[in-house]
Amino acid sequence: MRGARPAALLLVAIATLAVRPTVAPAAERFADPIRAFVEGYDPSGNDFLANVPERTVLLRIRADLDGDGRPDLAVSDSSTWGNAGGQWLLFRGQPDGTYAYWGTLFFSPGVAVLAPSGGELTVYVRTSASRGSLATHWLDAGGITRATETTLDLEQPGDRARYESTFARGRGLPVEHCKLLEYRRDPLNCWRPGLGLR
Repeated sequence: MRGARPAALLLVAIATLAVRPTVAPAAERFADPIRAFVEGYDPSGNDFLANVPERTVLLRIRADLDGDGRPDLAVSDSSTWGNAGGQWLLFRGQPDGTYAYWGTLFFSPGVAVLAPSGGELTVYVRTSASRGSLATHWLDAGGITRATETTLDLEQPGDRARYESTFARGRGLPVEHCKLLEYRRDPLNCWRPGLGLR
């Protein structure tokens, strides 16, 4: 029996190593995610910065999206935008002042609202003139998770009322814009309120 004991321990050790969870590498951190974005950072594989520089408008949202007391950042540009909105790269603010890539969401800031305590982002994405998807996402240190999704028909009074109460005037996210060429000249002072896509 004594010879069996070391063999059993060896099997336990091998089994432990085989089922040990692997640790994912830490998310890449940036002091300036917008500069990284302009220089080509895009882990989502979207078609960002596809327009000629003269027609490209950068977009940013600075807000505490997860309610942890630190500002987070969402970055996009005009080349991914259509009538329903556009793709955003989200970066979570870190205690040391840097930002870590968090994930990608499709939305328009005028129809995107945060819960008062943060950590819950509700967006509406149009699929036709009167129909769309109402989705709620949870945002926390673990990532971004879609919690719920509902189809709305804005021609139906109940759906229209839900839409209007969710996205009451002035509740959208605070978006700013800067033309790419202006950003390259003066990245700190080029930002203006609103989408600036017209």
